[in-house]
Amino acid sequence: MNMRQGGWRALVSRIAIGVALLAVVLISPDGGRRVAAEAEVRVAPEALPESVDEDSIRPVEARPAPWHGLDLNNLVERGGRLVQDVDGQTLVTTLDPELQRFAVELLASFEVPDGAAVAINSRTGEVLALAEHSERSPGRHVALEPEPPAASIFKIVTAAALLEIAGLSPDTETCYHGGADGITVDLLDPDAALDRSCASLSLALGRSINVIFARLADEHLSAEQLDDAARAFGFNVPIPFEIGLAPSTAVVPAERLERARMAAGFWHSNLSPIQAAVMAQAVAQDGAMLRPYLVDEVRDASGDVVYDGQPQFLWRACSAETARALARMMVVTTSVGTARSSFRDRDGRPVIRGIDVSGKTGTLHGRSPFRAYDWFMGFAPATNPEIAVAGLVINDPEWRIKGHYVGRELLRRYFQLHPHRPGQSASSPEP
Repeated sequence: MNMRQGGWRALVSRIAIGVALLAVVLISPDGGRRVAAEAEVRVAPEALPESVDEDSIRPVEARPAPWHGLDLNNLVERGGRLVQDVDGQTLVTTLDPELQRFAVELLASFEVPDGAAVAINSRTGEVLALAEHSERSPGRHVALEPEPPAASIFKIVTAAALLEIAGLSPDTETCYHGGADGITVDLLDPDAALDRSCASLSLALGRSINVIFARLADEHLSAEQLDDAARAFGFNVPIPFEIGLAPSTAVVPAERLERARMAAGFWHSNLSPIQAAVMAQAVAQDGAMLRPYLVDEVRDASGDVVYDGQPQFLWRACSAETARALARMMVVTTSVGTARSSFRDRDGRPVIRGIDVSGKTGTLHGRSPFRAYDWFMGFAPATNPEIAVAGLVINDPEWRIKGHYVGRELLRRYFQLHPHRPGQSASSPEP
């Protein structure tokens, strides 16, 4: 699919309508989660649209959610599921009990100042883990708050736009200089005398080379195009969810330098961990963004199912071709890029043996007070993905773990619980 001829604009003009109807169906005062059965992996609908047209947004019939009073802190395990009994109903969640317990203990054991760990079945949208911990503000909903800057996670949006709109290739090479300490206006223009370092777009994403993203966005993307790309990945759009979830935000500056800085991940965009996981899910599912959902089913006092959660296609974040290119590019992050220290041992061997991981890191420091926002989002296997994750740690100047460690551990534990099935390719995806 090619979206260069106004496709993204056509998409985002209809997202609000579809989401508004979905929100009526799905938003309730509280939320829940479920475990994905090992013996039965439900795959998202096969007939996903390959182009953006009038049928790309398919809202379901509006009806009120048939539950209330779900408290995620008071779930109990019953029959291998995390459930809660409320007013004669049994709410069965999508959480994987073992993975959820592991994620909660991981954040607590390192006493992270603020942190979140999210895992989603990338094929269905089921939330498998949603953990959060705050030493600074106990009880804070770190996983749901779109307060943290998106940092270099926003490079996924920029990279998709450069591939989809500008027609660049993952192998497009840019020579550059500077940018290690920030982006200044003189770095946006090529300088043959100074541009001695060169890297492909893939390597720029994997090693998070800011100046390349700033320069390419400045040259190839308008403010409108960058805004369209951000909305396609869920920024500035309400994402239907059983728990109240404020939209992640992206405000594209009109001024040249600040817009280039934004494209490289410097401020102007804010992201919640759940939305970061949804972004990873969309790339993993060939560009199809699915509704994240927490409630698998609701049973009445007689045991009859009165609500059945199902995979729901929201919209296409990018073409399948672009998503597969991004997946390959994101493997660079975990193999030789910014997350190599977590995903490779000292001899260069994968820590999660036999499985390539697609990922993206992001790091940005806030002042007054100091906050070190450290992100990881990604999915695995890189080919035929099963799980998408996001990890965020908001550290003090002294820290114990970073976001890519959280992401690595979530993936490692998932594949311990759900071994990778023989016959599935562990190599990077081909377009």
